[in-house]
Amino acid sequence: AVSAMGLTDEQQPQDRCQPTNRNEPLAFLDAIEEVAAAQSQASPRGVARFVRFFNRKRGRLVVSLTWLALAAGGLFVLPGFIVALVSNVPPVPSTDSYGAAMAMAKYFPEENFTTAFLCESTRGAPILKFQEGSTCSLEQEFKMTEGGLEVKFSCRNSSALGGGCITTGDLLSELELYTEAIIRRFVKDETQAQRICFLLKSLVIPTMAEKLPNITQCPAPGDDGLNADWLGLADNISARLGADFPECSTAVQSFASAPAQFLSHSAVLPFPEGLVKLDLSADLPSGMFWNLFQTQLLSADYRKMIIAASTVTCDGKTLDPTGNKAKDISTVMEEVAANAPPTMKVRPSSQTLMVNAILGGVSQTMDISTMTMPVALLILAGMAGNLRLVICTCVNLAASLASSVLIMYPVALYTVTSTTSPSMMVAVGLAMSIDYSLFLLTRFQKEVTAGRSALAAVEIMLRTSGKIVLVSGLTLLLCFLMMLHLPAAFIANMGIAAAVSVCTSISAALTLTPAMLLAFPEFFGSNRCWGLSRDGCYCCCRRRGFVPRADDIAGHGQVASLGASLHSQEGDDDDCHRVAMDQRLARSCWPRFGHLVQKCSCPILVALVAIGGPFGYFSISKMSYSAGLIPFMPTDAEGTHTVEALQKAFGVGTIFPTTLLIVPRPEDVQTQQKRNQWLKASCEALQDIAAAVDTDHVQPFTAAAFTGNMILDGRCTAGGAGTWSDVDTPYSATQVMITYQIDPFSMRGQAWIRRLRKAVLDHEDVGAWYVSGEGPVQMDAADVTFKAFPLMIGLMMGIVTVLIGISFRSVIAPLRAVFCLTWMLVMTFGSAIYVFQEGALGFLHWQQLGPRSVGAMSWICPCVACSVIVGLGLDYDIFFTERVLEECEHGHKANDAVIRALADTADTISAAGVIMALAFGSLLLCSTPSLNEIAFFLILGVLIDCFISTKIIMPAAMYLLGGSTSGRTNSRKGIRGKSRGEDRPDVPSRLEGRCMTTASKKQGKPWMGA
Repeated sequence: AVSAMGLTDEQQPQDRCQPTNRNEPLAFLDAIEEVAAAQSQASPRGVARFVRFFNRKRGRLVVSLTWLALAAGGLFVLPGFIVALVSNVPPVPSTDSYGAAMAMAKYFPEENFTTAFLCESTRGAPILKFQEGSTCSLEQEFKMTEGGLEVKFSCRNSSALGGGCITTGDLLSELELYTEAIIRRFVKDETQAQRICFLLKSLVIPTMAEKLPNITQCPAPGDDGLNADWLGLADNISARLGADFPECSTAVQSFASAPAQFLSHSAVLPFPEGLVKLDLSADLPSGMFWNLFQTQLLSADYRKMIIAASTVTCDGKTLDPTGNKAKDISTVMEEVAANAPPTMKVRPSSQTLMVNAILGGVSQTMDISTMTMPVALLILAGMAGNLRLVICTCVNLAASLASSVLIMYPVALYTVTSTTSPSMMVAVGLAMSIDYSLFLLTRFQKEVTAGRSALAAVEIMLRTSGKIVLVSGLTLLLCFLMMLHLPAAFIANMGIAAAVSVCTSISAALTLTPAMLLAFPEFFGSNRCWGLSRDGCYCCCRRRGFVPRADDIAGHGQVASLGASLHSQEGDDDDCHRVAMDQRLARSCWPRFGHLVQKCSCPILVALVAIGGPFGYFSISKMSYSAGLIPFMPTDAEGTHTVEALQKAFGVGTIFPTTLLIVPRPEDVQTQQKRNQWLKASCEALQDIAAAVDTDHVQPFTAAAFTGNMILDGRCTAGGAGTWSDVDTPYSATQVMITYQIDPFSMRGQAWIRRLRKAVLDHEDVGAWYVSGEGPVQMDAADVTFKAFPLMIGLMMGIVTVLIGISFRSVIAPLRAVFCLTWMLVMTFGSAIYVFQEGALGFLHWQQLGPRSVGAMSWICPCVACSVIVGLGLDYDIFFTERVLEECEHGHKANDAVIRALADTADTISAAGVIMALAFGSLLLCSTPSLNEIAFFLILGVLIDCFISTKIIMPAAMYLLGGSTSGRTNSRKGIRGKSRGEDRPDVPSRLEGRCMTTASKKQGKPWMGA
């Protein structure tokens, strides 16, 4: 052939990485074929134009610089992106919690940034005790004034905690005793004295008693004598905050911060001399009121205590828990806790520290992903048969992840983006990059091994596997965007993050991969010794001599003409493909498996429906969900342990309190008299609400759970512990705190919140009531999300139907795909319910797959996982179906094409499934419960798709449907004439000499692939 071209020895093209050998002229023809491919694809449309762009140095340079700039930008904004993430779920518009949040923001716009210190003895002994009996007694002082009789009482004991304490019963008894003694001192007539004392006992003393809380216990030192230690810790916290942050308004709440109270009352009594005004007052020590905060600040066993440090504003601005100032305060608080007395164990907790724990879980997930990635890459290299191709995957992965961060950065700045979004982006990016690389690079290596040049192999790769990547990636992208239909922005933006990762993975796979393959064709095209040889290396080429590339000899018209004529023999390509495929069929076990599936197709499909139907009915009907921040925190983090200890000792309400906001009518609080009447009416309403909410199914809920201006310890008062808002008008709104040992995120807690909302509606005559808190917010978000969830699944199936129908020009293919996806979703969701809700795998004693303590999965996990597993399931469906059509286009009957496609794709899809399982395995192996649940959905769904849907359901369904699977079946038969060489009886014998055998491929012998 070279001699016929008229080339001299100096003009003859030579293999770039091998010395010239005139005895093997076919060694040069790969360069000729590359020229032929470029010349024959002169059309400016389609894949050929795309490949020609990447075959130019300028095109490769543009692609490389573009991705380099995107990756550099992503790395630059990564710290800011992490800071912009949020951990709390915002209220969903049009819900009750949204209205409560808006009202709370209006009347109480300043939200405290609080750090809670959990204090306990290192020996496990009680820190503080409460006992029956008073620790001080009343002392009296009286004098006659011009206006009447003035009596003052005081109770002080400097050696007792809080300066002393007197119970309400002792106080009233001593008041009555001492006052009666004073009256008898001034009134000598026994009858008149008894009359005045009766008035005191029946009117004055009961009126004073109404102003007092019911104090039944007084504080006493603990067993270890830690009074000085924890009192000193509270003083140290206050001092550090004042010294390090003088610009901030701070306060420390503990037993020691309870102020002393002054009680007074005046009455006019009929003395013998006439009417005398009696002024009674009592100076009560702070220790008397410690009992009121016992359930809030001290655990039931007296072994744990809370000290809270609150920062209201800094420089007049409310603190952002993720801002630098909040981080600085948290750092100082951690230092104070670390320097606590050695007799105490002190652990701080705040929203900033919780976010830090969540971000630590994200970092842990990324580290595990890094550990699992080499295994996935080795599987990819094994399927491609070339370790060098792994370089393309690594570059694609790095570029797609970094560019995803750059794109998501403005989204995180202006919208609510979850702290779990980076984990989803890493998992999805890793899975998609490796998956798409598997499809593309295995096809590239297959064509190169078949003897085609790098340029021709890239063109075929993009024309076949590239289309699969584009269609499946677009489908997955749209499935993720369907999450925007969900009303909760917290979840919708996770869908955006995953969609961005898919988009960048597609773009990198379809641009960077061909650019790298065509930039170094000799390097990536050499697969001798799995790519571990020095073939194609720059240093090897410089030593052995240089042979011009195809574009270097493109000026020889005779070469181009010869290459074009060789390339035009498409029929030989198909015949070579058939022979190579027949060889693979002979070595594979999948054809026998496929024939068995087709033979038993009807019983198999009936059995699958019989299994999936009842399984889905009995499992999904039991489905429930929970809420809360704990599922997003790693279980092995110190911050998580602190939060769990606080919740166990004091209830979830201590960390995530539920509050009642009451907005009275302005005319009801204009004067002090009207205000007192309103306080009494609202207190009575709260007592009725407590009785209505209480149920036998949970621990008792009484009026003592309410703390506000009108109620204290379940009793009505006009001077309770609460705050008023002065927005719009004075006394425009007030808050009532709820202290109740129930988890508002659990199923029982959500039922309690619903009963509370229903009960307050019966007392709208008092004012407008709002139930506020993280529990109601997440409950409403979960409710509206799951109401929209079926419609989201319907929209996804609609997208599947449209895209599959358009792609394959078929009506039956979309229906088959919907059936496969529906069966997979039923099995996946049902299994997740049995595992996490019923504890089906509890015998493994593996925390990641154990039953959830709140009794159900996090409400966010099914919503996020559904889009991913639908998209991935369709990914493998498209890959298999496209391969069936390719076999049909080579002239095979529909059922034979299914068998051949199964044999050709089974190993690739299985490898892709294992790679996906490894990629999502990082989520399963991490210690964050919500990510474990998402990983279970994804891994099980992928494995069902890879080993059941594409291996059993699809071959069986296609066998029953026959040629109606696609409207493109045998579309090329009319162009190429009769298939399988019917018009060319010499094809088999001719192919035996031209199509390279397995042995010759392993030896690396060149051959003419056209």
